[in-house]
Amino acid sequence: MKLRNLVISALIVTGTALSVSAPLQAVTQIDGPTGGSFTVLDRRADDEVSEVSRLYVNGTLATTFVLSMNHDSQQVVIPVPLGRVDVPYVLCGEITINRNGHIETHRVSSEGKLHNPAGHSYEAVGTDNFNDFYLIDYDDPDAATHKSGRSSLCSLPTS
Repeated sequence: MKLRNLVISALIVTGTALSVSAPLQAVTQIDGPTGGSFTVLDRRADDEVSEVSRLYVNGTLATTFVLSMNHDSQQVVIPVPLGRVDVPYVLCGEITINRNGHIETHRVSSEGKLHNPAGHSYEAVGTDNFNDFYLIDYDDPDAATHKSGRSSLCSLPTS
């Protein structure tokens, strides 16, 4: 619980621990059988003004979260490819925060692996002034690992 109090939540990935108003949405389609799923909840942090972030699972865009002052949470279900034990993930995005009256935009990214993710409740958290950004399951911290720092797999979105 101490770790939870030390991190600034940028995205929340969970299925049961949090009460949210966002309805569950299935977003990723897998062609063929699946090996279960995990639930992803993205919730705007208190000092966040807006967020656009993408979650890639197993090399495929799983969802894009778009949060604002008027839309502070979004929840999705991500299927797990059948037979996958260690599933790679990448988080990429931009988070705009209001820090003491000053607006700051931070590019955030990370990459890691989810270990046996079916049924897990992950949270994506931003630490170090939103400079480290990763997934964690507080009930089972070994269920996800990440490389500290930015992911080289993220590129700036183009319009």
